[in-house]
Amino acid sequence: MTERIFPESVSRTSRVNFRLKSASVTLLAYLLLVGQGVSLVGDVRAGEVELKHGTIIRGELAPILGLTDALAAKIQGKGPNDPDPAAPILMIDNGIIRYFVPRRLVVRLNNDQDLSLLETFQMKQQTRGRQHMLKQVGSYIDVTDFDQFGRRTVTLKTNKGQLPLLQGVTEITPHYLKVIGLKHQWELGLRTTSVKDEILKAMLNRTIDSLNPNDRIAVARFYIQAGLYIQAAEAFDDIERDFPEYKEKIATYVKDLRSLHSQQLLDELKQRRTAGQHRLAQVAITKFPTNNVSQSILRQIREVEEEYLKGHEQIEKAKFRLGELEAEVKDPTTKNLLQAYRREVITQLNFESVERLSAFLNLESDDSLSAREKLAIAYSGWIVGAANVVTDLDTALNLWIARAQVLDYLRSEEEKQKESMLETLKKLEGISTAVVKQMIPLLPPVLDAPVRDNDQAFPIQVTDPNAEVPVSYSVLLPIEYNPHHTYPMIVALRPFQRTAKSELNWWGRFKNGPGQSQRRGYIVISPEYLQKGQKDYHDNVTAHYAVIQSIRDARKRFSVDSDRVFLAGHGTGADAAFDIGMSHPSLFAGVIPIAGKTSAFNLHYWKNAKHLPWYIVGGELDRDTLAHNSLVVNRMMRYGFDVIYAEYKGRGYESYYEEIHNLFNWMDLQQRFKYPKEIEEKILRPSDNRFYWARTEKFPVQILRPKSVNGNQRIRAKPVTLNVSIKVGNVIYVRSGGKIVTLWLSPELVDYEKRLEVRIGGKRKFNDFLRPDMKAMLDDFQNRGDRQKLFDVRLDFF
Repeated sequence: MTERIFPESVSRTSRVNFRLKSASVTLLAYLLLVGQGVSLVGDVRAGEVELKHGTIIRGELAPILGLTDALAAKIQGKGPNDPDPAAPILMIDNGIIRYFVPRRLVVRLNNDQDLSLLETFQMKQQTRGRQHMLKQVGSYIDVTDFDQFGRRTVTLKTNKGQLPLLQGVTEITPHYLKVIGLKHQWELGLRTTSVKDEILKAMLNRTIDSLNPNDRIAVARFYIQAGLYIQAAEAFDDIERDFPEYKEKIATYVKDLRSLHSQQLLDELKQRRTAGQHRLAQVAITKFPTNNVSQSILRQIREVEEEYLKGHEQIEKAKFRLGELEAEVKDPTTKNLLQAYRREVITQLNFESVERLSAFLNLESDDSLSAREKLAIAYSGWIVGAANVVTDLDTALNLWIARAQVLDYLRSEEEKQKESMLETLKKLEGISTAVVKQMIPLLPPVLDAPVRDNDQAFPIQVTDPNAEVPVSYSVLLPIEYNPHHTYPMIVALRPFQRTAKSELNWWGRFKNGPGQSQRRGYIVISPEYLQKGQKDYHDNVTAHYAVIQSIRDARKRFSVDSDRVFLAGHGTGADAAFDIGMSHPSLFAGVIPIAGKTSAFNLHYWKNAKHLPWYIVGGELDRDTLAHNSLVVNRMMRYGFDVIYAEYKGRGYESYYEEIHNLFNWMDLQQRFKYPKEIEEKILRPSDNRFYWARTEKFPVQILRPKSVNGNQRIRAKPVTLNVSIKVGNVIYVRSGGKIVTLWLSPELVDYEKRLEVRIGGKRKFNDFLRPDMKAMLDDFQNRGDRQKLFDVRLDFF
């Protein structure tokens, strides 16, 4: 399908009041914080916080001792050995959300924000009989639109059946609406951009005198502050029509508006280009508005346009020169091979893959090189990348033969066949383990991907013949999916009430059109991790298996950036995300539980996630979620783990689509932590036994069947530990609760030029030089499908 790059919904990306440092935004201001359920230990100030990974959060700032009063009291009683006893958590309240972050995560704090510049409108509501206070809010059965008077009806699901409740808007700001219950005590906030444009306009018109030009200008300014630039332009057009004498007065606003809108469109264009959506970006360039646009923005547009023109020229030059140079080759056998390889290159040459030929394009006119040498540079670059080209044509052709052998090896399950392929690889001149390692990131998909309409989700059955149980998942691909572009991936776990398709649509579809994942270039998969009829998550190892196998299968079928795989879930799926994320932290760049609860395993496993970023979303009135989760999250924050906890005030058990732009902004900043030199993990289940580059097996009996008791908050088993560390002198120390230890190594971890010593339980188990092992590397890649983290040595200790 064809998508407009600049629909009205685009402006929503810059409407959020939680943004990246580089985003283009209007002035933001925030309301006074009221800390409910937490203990403040310092002044409450308006400001902004920048975190280590670049995220900026704005609002009212307050240092706190704990996520709840009970935990704050415990922390106050801590002694000097506590990791951060003095206000280890910072709370940032922007009016509708309380964000909790560790103080250690903060790199910059600014307390000087001007709250007086925000256009705010009051709506009068009649209230009566507001004696009943809502203490918990469950699932919404139905929510009507607001009317022009700012009223709507919300129908909740309760133990006694359906409960319709009337709400009213009392305040409208550019960033949120303050909403109260008209017949009950219930206060909450909603993002302004969650309200339909025509309804928002009707509500604003009820609060002003439409015959007063200053009131009308205030509404137009409101739209600018909200990032609703199209609506702001319409409002200024109406003012100019109804009050022509105000044309000069509003000229400055209109000029600033055009600049902001143009910058927003430019940012969107660049984002689409980064996501590999080149056809869409090129069409957008031709339609970019140029009237009354700043020279800076026009220059940037011209630069992007020129880069596309250069890309087109490079592609055409490569096609022409490959054919021209091929004509100079006399040997018929070589010529036939080159013709076949040229057909593949020409068929697959595009803006994403042309970089492989960059060395060739730089040297194709170099008279000091022969035709054979130039062809060698081109065809070797296609297989191993432009940085690893060779000038010997026979060696370059061997690379193509080697690639075919490697793919056959990865697709085979027969050990004898694999041994034969490995021998063929080792005999090819110029082919070594190091060369195959260069080749793997550029391999075609190991498994075939079903040919489907990329705009819609489709199911995939995992075909691993060694699978312990049947595994399937659904996938939603980005716009203009291209196997030569590397994509981040979201592993989205559905709540029991929803289907996998609806979970994918939450991330990637919007009103029957492309949603955020499709627009921003993310693959989304939704594994079927729940058993038929299962409504609750019970620390099920089968769910772990389904998720891990789905990730591995997707990495083999699609072009996944394994350094940017995110685990997310709603409700039941969020419960699973807490457990799976802490059990297998080396798989993910971040975890996003939405409306979920931690489990008994998390009380033991939370330290396993010290290198894993978390973005947790919940509602103040969603069961006892904050108090429950704080038992784990409070510890993580006190130790300075990378955690953001977003609590929507007055909200209950919801999917929180309003947070989706913040989530993608946050994910854009994250990368998996790949090669820790220190590994210290706890293990309660035999399947939770591989962390980063180490694995342990054959455990004591007590952890084979751990059971959670006492409301799923305690475990009848003591965890065993896996401690592995690389020390100065090229020495690896291992202490393990399992009797078998396996280490996967690479030059990023240890020095292959020096003798490596491995000591397990204090005893020397290995003392020798390491030699890259092609079989170990290919077998590990065949198992995990991880192109971004390759190990070429495997050591087993029994």
